[in-house]
Amino acid sequence: MLKQQTKYILVFILLVSGFQSLCQNNALLQKVKISKQELTVDELIKEIHNQTGINFSYNNQTIDVNHKLIIAEKEYTVKQLLDNISRETNIDYSLIEKQIILKKRKKKQSKEKHTISGIIRDKETGESLIGATVLVDSSFTGTTTNSYGFFSLTLPEGNYILRISYIGYDLQNIKISLDKNIVLNQNLQPDYNLLEEVIVESKPEEELLGTSQMSRLRLNPVDIGKLPEFAGESGLVKSLQTLPGIETHSDGSAFFFVRGGNKDQNLILIDEAPVYNPAHLFGFYSVIIPEITKDIRIYKSDIPVDEGDPLSSLIKINTKDGNMNRFEANGVLSPFLYRASVEGPIVKDKSSFYTSFRHSNFKWIYKKYNPTLNLYFYDVNAKLNWQVNNNNRIYFSFYTGKDNLNNTADSKQSGVVWTNLTSTFRWNHIFNNRLFSNLTIYGSSYKYDLGERETHWVSEISNFSLKADFTYFTSPDLTFKFGFSQTFHKFNPGNLTYDTSAYYIPKVPRNRSSKSAFYANVEHKISKKLSYRFGLRMPVWTNTGPTTVYSFDTNYLVKDTMVVTGKESYITFVNLDPRISLKYRMSPSASLMLSYGIYHQYIQMLSNSIGPFSSFEVWMPAGTNIKPQRADQVAIGFEKLFSKLNLKFTTEAYYKYMQHQIEYESHANLLLNPLIEGELRFGDTWSYGIEFFLKKTKGKLSGWISYTYSRAFKKIKDVNSGKEFPAFYDRPNDFSVNLSYQLTERFKMAANWIYYTGSAITTPIAFYDYNGNSVPVYGDKHNDRLPDYHRFDFSMEFRLNKQRRHFMHSLGFALFNVYNRHNPVWYNTDKVETKNGKFVVPANLFGAREYTTTQFYLMGAVPSLTYKLRL
Repeated sequence: MLKQQTKYILVFILLVSGFQSLCQNNALLQKVKISKQELTVDELIKEIHNQTGINFSYNNQTIDVNHKLIIAEKEYTVKQLLDNISRETNIDYSLIEKQIILKKRKKKQSKEKHTISGIIRDKETGESLIGATVLVDSSFTGTTTNSYGFFSLTLPEGNYILRISYIGYDLQNIKISLDKNIVLNQNLQPDYNLLEEVIVESKPEEELLGTSQMSRLRLNPVDIGKLPEFAGESGLVKSLQTLPGIETHSDGSAFFFVRGGNKDQNLILIDEAPVYNPAHLFGFYSVIIPEITKDIRIYKSDIPVDEGDPLSSLIKINTKDGNMNRFEANGVLSPFLYRASVEGPIVKDKSSFYTSFRHSNFKWIYKKYNPTLNLYFYDVNAKLNWQVNNNNRIYFSFYTGKDNLNNTADSKQSGVVWTNLTSTFRWNHIFNNRLFSNLTIYGSSYKYDLGERETHWVSEISNFSLKADFTYFTSPDLTFKFGFSQTFHKFNPGNLTYDTSAYYIPKVPRNRSSKSAFYANVEHKISKKLSYRFGLRMPVWTNTGPTTVYSFDTNYLVKDTMVVTGKESYITFVNLDPRISLKYRMSPSASLMLSYGIYHQYIQMLSNSIGPFSSFEVWMPAGTNIKPQRADQVAIGFEKLFSKLNLKFTTEAYYKYMQHQIEYESHANLLLNPLIEGELRFGDTWSYGIEFFLKKTKGKLSGWISYTYSRAFKKIKDVNSGKEFPAFYDRPNDFSVNLSYQLTERFKMAANWIYYTGSAITTPIAFYDYNGNSVPVYGDKHNDRLPDYHRFDFSMEFRLNKQRRHFMHSLGFALFNVYNRHNPVWYNTDKVETKNGKFVVPANLFGAREYTTTQFYLMGAVPSLTYKLRL
């Protein structure tokens, strides 16, 4: 009997203790909604008490209740919040009879740390995701994936929930028990409902992490694809026109200017390889189309030390790897061009390919009026990628493009042809869970050919390069990056090729150069509020033979000639380029940023035309007469995220001073001139400005508004009497609005309006009569301006499928320059008006002529209709 009573007592005790434990666990699982991103321990304790009724017991003398915590605005369990307090402070907690006891943590040996690393990919295509966020839940410890989707995160031993997110994809929460190093490769599922609403790249998690970088803009294919199209396509250069601090030349031009820099001070990389001419059809189309890209990053300052030496901007483009799970085809058809792409697995989940082809379709426009004209362009993109094993991956990329404009009326076929070619081989290797490396071998070439069958004027630039990058992830707060690159350049500044030696044609010396660059960079998060990035780049530039070098005196006459034979080096430049940026998080949603950098550029394009395109593009290296261009830029910025409104506001102010800038002697001769360097004049350029950018990141209505006030001035010896003058691209006011509206799931509309101050030009200040003719008199350089530019574009697209599926097709309509604004690109003052109203250059030198100012514009309203399909 006693044994039976004892058994009942034990069962009762176990039930009571189990019930008590269950109640305690239930207390820790109660939900608490956090509506502030920054609050103290004391405020958090009160918030938990008010929402759950749980009491706290602690000693104010030993517990720092004023310690500030940063917590995302959402719902948490009590246990998640207490774990966060424990991680961020030296406070331990325990639950005793519905009361939480807080005690100061006793000093003990720190926990062993382990590393979580892996690659984040698209679940449907297997594409690696660049810039995906990996965040420890209920805190802001985390990281983002690199250009190959790799991440590494080192944390103390313990249990965690990782939040993995990327724009346009479903959020993943992964529970892990970290007691050893873990490889965590994850696939994210696209959220198609979200993709219909999102147009710009901002991610709240990225902003809260503080990983956004000053003067860097990120675009993805969704962004560019939703812009109004021009003649069947929305390209990269057209999209740049809507962003702050970037000014395009004019309609029909691929030239653009960034923060007071010239058109040749921008570096465009496709899978690491430079593209020297990003234009098709003299700039009406871009070589970069949204469908081949998966990530575009634009740097206006604080350019990474491993990415080259442009003075003004870097545009880094990563192309698609190819679908690793299934075959897919895409097509585009419009009256102006057609395009097709195919991608798919070679070995499923192991290797894939991507290829695309684009060709113009203009013949129907001109064949009736000029049947012998042959005008077209095409380009081909191809990519292979192979995951050898978990630690090795290989990529091969290829691009070629050609433009052709010639006349086949006779056998000479006179005209112009230019071609771009790039090729890249990359090998990713993961040494261990903290050390990542990438080896890149790439080559690029650009060739411009003007002439006829017998004789051609040819200008060329090419490079062959090797680059090795290493990234070491010490901790979530500290990352080191280092490496080196070696590049070999060849330059042909423009020479004639001909099949007869009957005439003497001067030869312009060709040039060869090499550049070795060593670089290192550290990113360090000092505290929750303050972080910095410091990098150092050391380029070593060397010119080698065979070539001929001319030296000039102060009157720009040849004073010496040096013939360099073989591969002998004759001049070397060594520079140190430090770059530093600071970021201070004023609150979880607001940051203040500061950056300073020195940049040296060693190649330049010589062109004294202010037209939207030039027939003669001559690339020259730094050397005896052309010193390396240098820029010092300082910038300060502020960004604020309004999460509830899905708005982000950014403003930046900058000052940039550039040395050894190039201008030209009046009526400079750049064609077939061996003494071409004697036509150049050198001096300084300085620019300053302030930029404002407001964008709405989510919702049926999305888009951005940007405004830039900027100035750019030059002071060049022997130009404009040595006085300062505004640069051609000095445009004080630049304003744009870009909006997209998702009316229904299947129907969307987009519009943009662009305005900027007219470019600075030189016009006559007076005329005088000579032999019965009016002769213009010129004063200061760039004393006048073109009329202000403005344009409104509109587009709409209707998805023909009622539901989303693998086969999808749509029909789009776009109208470029809706109100048919005639934006002039240049003025002429050498024409007269005839009796029938035509403007011509006068032929009778002795007749009395009244000169009339005329203007030239490239296009008015341009409608287009585009059909798109995906299989």
